[in-house]
Amino acid sequence: MRVLLVVGPSGSGKDTLLRSARKYFAGQEQLAFVRRYITRPPDRNEDNYYLDSAAFTLLGNAGFFVSTWQAHENLYGIPYHAMVDTDSSEGVVCSISRSAVVDFERRFAHTTTILVTAREEVLRQRLQRRGREDETAVRKRLARAEMAVVARDLVVFDNSQDLERSTALFIELLERLGSRVAGQALAG
Repeated sequence: MRVLLVVGPSGSGKDTLLRSARKYFAGQEQLAFVRRYITRPPDRNEDNYYLDSAAFTLLGNAGFFVSTWQAHENLYGIPYHAMVDTDSSEGVVCSISRSAVVDFERRFAHTTTILVTAREEVLRQRLQRRGREDETAVRKRLARAEMAVVARDLVVFDNSQDLERSTALFIELLERLGSRVAGQALAG
């Protein structure tokens, strides 16, 4: 099984791309999309499970998550069972923190990290448009956008283009990575 990790700075458009890809691959067994658990209720751009902090901590202590991380005063986690109990023929896709890549690489041999990026002015516009943060928080998120990603197999995806073009290219990338997985399975 191939694990495809989607990472990138706030405002890069990860959730939008993943939502479109999830719709595109719906009903196919090529890729499964794993939902995160977060201690913040989902907004219209996200598809996650909400847990309060106490429930999140209980599940974390019980070994429920492959990895957990804290970002922007919220706790995030990916459930282990969703990674391994899948009907996917080629892999699973999940959105995680750049700092959590190592946790997945330790547990899964075939892991590819997709770094979704965008030009700084695009990131700024997107962060301001979503209205979740004040200008100070936007500046902090833009500063964090430069954080390096350390991964064994890293693919960079520039999401600065218009939504329709970027979505088509992202789906094409996932299909290529899926084909690569199928080829490896046949060769292995």
